[in-house]
Amino acid sequence: MKILEQRALRGPNRYSRYPTIFMLLDIEEFEEQPSDTIPGFPERLMQLIPSLYNHQCSVGEPGGFLQRLQRGTWAGHIVEHIALEAQCLAGMEVGFGKTFNTETTGVYKVVYRYRVESAGLRAGQAAVALFEAVACERPFEIETLIAELKELRENDMLGPSTHSIVEEAKRRGIPTQRLNADSHIQLGYGIKQRHIQATLTDQTSALGVEIADEKFRTKLLLRQAGIPAPEGALVSSLSEIKQAAERIGFPVAIKPEVGNHGRGITARVSSVKELETAFMSAWTVCESVIVEKSLTGFDFRVLVINGKLVAAALREPAHVIGEGISSIGQLIEMTNADPRRGIGHERVLTTITVDTMTLRLLTLKGFTVDDVLPENEKLYLKSTANLSTGGTARDVTDEVHQDVRLMCERIARLIGMDCIGIDIVAPGLQQPLNSESAGVVEVNAAPGFRMHLDPTEGKARNVAGPFVEMLFPSTVNFDVPIIAVTGTNGKTTTSKLIAHALKYSGKNVGLAGTTGIEIDGLTITAGDYSGPEGARVVLREPTVDHAVLEVARGGIIRRGLGFEDCHIGILLNVDEDHIGTDGVEDLDDLALVKSTVIEVVRPSGFSILNADDAVVVGLKDRAGGAVIYFSLDSENVTVTQHLTEGGTAVVLEGDDVIIRSNGPPVRVLSILDAPITLRGIVTFNTANVLAAVAALHGLGMAVNTIRNGISTFHPSATQNPGRMNIIDFVTFKVILDYGHNVPAINALGAALPQISNGRKIVIAHGTGNRTDDNIREFGAALASVYDHIIVADIDPRNRVLGETPELVKSGALETGFSETEIEIIIDPLQAIDRAFSIVQPGDLIMVQVDEVAPMLKHVMKHFKNNVPRSEGKFSSQSESIKIPK
Repeated sequence: MKILEQRALRGPNRYSRYPTIFMLLDIEEFEEQPSDTIPGFPERLMQLIPSLYNHQCSVGEPGGFLQRLQRGTWAGHIVEHIALEAQCLAGMEVGFGKTFNTETTGVYKVVYRYRVESAGLRAGQAAVALFEAVACERPFEIETLIAELKELRENDMLGPSTHSIVEEAKRRGIPTQRLNADSHIQLGYGIKQRHIQATLTDQTSALGVEIADEKFRTKLLLRQAGIPAPEGALVSSLSEIKQAAERIGFPVAIKPEVGNHGRGITARVSSVKELETAFMSAWTVCESVIVEKSLTGFDFRVLVINGKLVAAALREPAHVIGEGISSIGQLIEMTNADPRRGIGHERVLTTITVDTMTLRLLTLKGFTVDDVLPENEKLYLKSTANLSTGGTARDVTDEVHQDVRLMCERIARLIGMDCIGIDIVAPGLQQPLNSESAGVVEVNAAPGFRMHLDPTEGKARNVAGPFVEMLFPSTVNFDVPIIAVTGTNGKTTTSKLIAHALKYSGKNVGLAGTTGIEIDGLTITAGDYSGPEGARVVLREPTVDHAVLEVARGGIIRRGLGFEDCHIGILLNVDEDHIGTDGVEDLDDLALVKSTVIEVVRPSGFSILNADDAVVVGLKDRAGGAVIYFSLDSENVTVTQHLTEGGTAVVLEGDDVIIRSNGPPVRVLSILDAPITLRGIVTFNTANVLAAVAALHGLGMAVNTIRNGISTFHPSATQNPGRMNIIDFVTFKVILDYGHNVPAINALGAALPQISNGRKIVIAHGTGNRTDDNIREFGAALASVYDHIIVADIDPRNRVLGETPELVKSGALETGFSETEIEIIIDPLQAIDRAFSIVQPGDLIMVQVDEVAPMLKHVMKHFKNNVPRSEGKFSSQSESIKIPK
């Protein structure tokens, strides 16, 4: 078998709302060998992965997948199930998977959910290898694979604290984005966003973190405030620590002044010999070392969030208890056999490892791992009680005395931390702390939540709840509306029109699309950003209060959407473009890809659908939120039915744009006052206006504000570059437009005769990533509209330079177009020069643009050289266009 393509779809996609791995798999000779024809295959696979029995598959009950194997199913389907189960066995529970045929025999699309991208990709690759091993009766080390996936999980998966915060945010409808490979997370979008790194927040005091990191400084501050903390000294040499220990009195605790995760800490040092070892352990972490009185009691962690105590746990370091027979190493193995223990954070408890800290503690006690531990003797294997090193925790939140509660909340304010972990050693927390026997030994910035979320014993505490509430109070609206626009044609114009209207109403808008990214009307980066990365850039922008996102087919197919849901989803049209590429085999496939945008509209939002497009209307049941139709025909049957059912529609009645619903009709404006329609001539832009009005109405914008926005948006090179930009050369006109597919050419063909009654000359180019037939059809469409065709080669993609223009030419000639009226000039700027050399009074030159700026600049060079300043008009407002009578 061969993996032809594999990628992670990181957002909602054509297959699932969840992150999904896509794999294009050629099963080669196994196309002729379903599972029931391979002797012993089901039995060998089940023996290797017994848990596959739990897969219900389409049968709908445990054992269902086994039944499919026995009846006969194909390799792609089996690989899907193996990839899912391998992730589950590695502690990443996933369930969704699906396998699809393609038009190529033996090639399948295999999709399955993942939780950690690196592990999901690896699981698919390993699933193919495992299938082949089972089919060919070769050995396969499943344990090695699971260990590898676990390692990827631990390296790349969010830790339990960060994960709990992200999940709590999602439960509250707050979107999240991971900003790096670690735990830096953005919660919310745009102007409403907040940032965390683990349990640090963007409002955590930097000074508070510094104080918490300096343990000696912390204790001085606490003692000055009357809070019990053990007496101690700060030293930097062996002689100093010996003097301090003798003054304080053994036993003492030794710790680096700055450090974390228990590194370099030794508790209950009882002799000078132990003191030397403990000092060197701490000194290697930080050259300033604390020696302090060891307190006798239990180790407690108290968590304070936003000034309130939310949880407390009694912690105990990793340990074993002797029975007089087994060695310490054997006792560790027996302890790790507890099914509650696993690698890293996969289970409630973590596997105990024998590391440098463990060996040091054994040495201090005079043991090795091979020694037998006496019966009933408890041996601590770590200096600290961190769950991540094998410790245990029991929830004691309800046992905390009111005085202790108030003391901890005071500490949070004294240190200046919004989220703080306070470590206390005491006989218990049921009574106020006695400074002789109890005290605060440390405070922690970015405290872990795991011991509270999933304690070894006692009640679990959802501490992520108050954490997220601190950042996003329930009384505050955290929404940044997302308006997502898709369709075969008109996406850019509609997106820019909506963004303009929002900006004109006082909003700070982020816009991502095929011409680049704009923030508050300023282009911050040029290029095609109609994919998920453009969306993410806009949604990360801290000044944006509304996001308008153009969503192209390619981005959805290759990476999924760049957002989880949207407030407004617009589907303008679905026409035959890109058919035969990227797995899109027909119009239905294309429709399903584009419908992703309306499927993720939130229940309180609106799906804006073109009632004049039968394919779009057929997708209504996939649309989220409430549907608002738009139509150029006020008598449209779909609209009429929708209105009788209590729906809303935006329609063109005569020249008026009307919002119709249950109440009286609302006139928005005359289409003649919408500049991008050229006084109603350009019907495809009239449809775009209707879609924009519907979207703005869905956002709750007042009618007069919508009117102002629509009537001040012009098809100029500044407001809408490359979209019907008209330059009047006095005796002839030039139009720059992006229209790059057959539906766009046909739509222009209806408008151009009303703009100019002379010859129509076009500088056009095909797009190399279309199929040969698509490119020929493009040439045929040009032939039906234009009198003279000049074909350049701006976008060859993977084709040889000049190949695409030849296909365009052949498509035009097949219609009977005159060979003398079509020419190929590879360089687009030379093609423009050629058009200007043959243009006659009354003619119109149409320039199909790709990158607007260089082509516009070249056209304007001709304008400056050939048109007197007093006569020429570089404008695209309707007043500059004289409509033939």
